Amino acid sequence: MSKWIFIMGIVYPLGPATAQVSIAPTAVFLDQQGIGTVYIGNTGTQAQEVRIQFVFGYPGQDTAGEIQMIYGDSLRERSHGLGPSIKAYPSAFTLPAQSQQMVRILLKNRTFVRDGLYFSRLKITSQAQTPVEDRPDSGAVGTQVSFKFEQFLPVFFMQGKVRPQVKVEPKTLESDYRYGALRFDYTCEGDIPYLGKLRYRLTHPSPGERPQSSLPWKEMEIALYFQGNRRCLLPWPETLGSGKHCLELEFHCGRNDMPVLNQGQNPDYQGKVHFELP
Repeated sequence: MSKWIFIMGIVYPLGPATAQVSIAPTAVFLDQQGIGTVYIGNTGTQAQEVRIQFVFGYPGQDTAGEIQMIYGDSLRERSHGLGPSIKAYPSAFTLPAQSQQMVRILLKNRTFVRDGLYFSRLKITSQAQTPVEDRPDSGAVGTQVSFKFEQFLPVFFMQGKVRPQVKVEPKTLESDYRYGALRFDYTCEGDIPYLGKLRYRLTHPSPGERPQSSLPWKEMEIALYFQGNRRCLLPWPETLGSGKHCLELEFHCGRNDMPVLNQGQNPDYQGKVHFELP
């Protein structure tokens, strides 16, 4: 009688164990025919069993303003989700070592009630294939550990011509060693996700509020859905001295990996937050 214990672990690719499956691009925008492409590569030495599914989810935030993935929101899934007609071809396959598989994404039903940016999330699960010679025989006693990796990327379809816009209201800014902890309220107009960049720089204002000197602009990617209160950690110099300072903010729609959303050079929001360090 065989005694063989299988231990299954689900791993998100952020810890010491690293997924051997690479995915490109980092976000999928379907064309007007509802078609998109994802490339899945196996960078390791073992064949991988890959499965693709779709789940509705989006980044929100917890009560502290930290990013938290939201799943199970059936109300917004009905109003903003891509629906059950989105499929991946192939949806399950074996990926040999050092190989790549092209996966087609197809949204069959594109009849949405109103213009907007509709979305879902692509869930890619991978697990090393167990070679036949490594499988337990009838008298084997031992333990085998198997890791299952789950990776996600967003999928979007734009119906009509939409212009994502956001209303921003800074609330607090706290200095935390090498970071500024900025909290702000936001509302996405028309409930259209705002996918873009937050640009910021520090200035040292004179009594007349004109900057005497400024640090270079920095930027970070940002994804805002619906409305909420977000906390962002903005790296700034360790040598930032005491006294009065000013943080200039700009929100721009579009990112390098999402050129379809690029809307020109003008920011959708500009603001300043004045603060003083002891």
